[in-house]
Amino acid sequence: MKVVELMNKDVVTCHPTEKLNIILNKLELFNIAGMPVVDKGKLVGIVCQSDILRGLKNGSMTELSVSDVMTTDVITVPPTESAVLVAKIMVEKHINRVPIVENDKVVGIVTRGDIIKAVAECG
Repeated sequence: MKVVELMNKDVVTCHPTEKLNIILNKLELFNIAGMPVVDKGKLVGIVCQSDILRGLKNGSMTELSVSDVMTTDVITVPPTESAVLVAKIMVEKHINRVPIVENDKVVGIVTRGDIIKAVAECG
């Protein structure tokens, strides 16, 4: 199975300058735990709940921006990648989401939940 078959194509993203209180509202509104950070259409990072919690040791929700807490070394894969390989990457790198990138543009995202759902449906 290719990752394009199970990725979420409606990707919620944020900008590096957004304040953390806005990001928490987005996470709650869309019922997600993290999102790619995009600037001028290009992926520049990823931010998740644990990044925000770590960041709050150094500032407040209204002071800190996404750029202060995001992970910049983002692991991405193309839509043609094997879902099994993406699952292995998640386990090895201890990550919960992988942006799907094609021609330098985020075209989807796959989470651990997406992979579990795909496995359960195949079963």
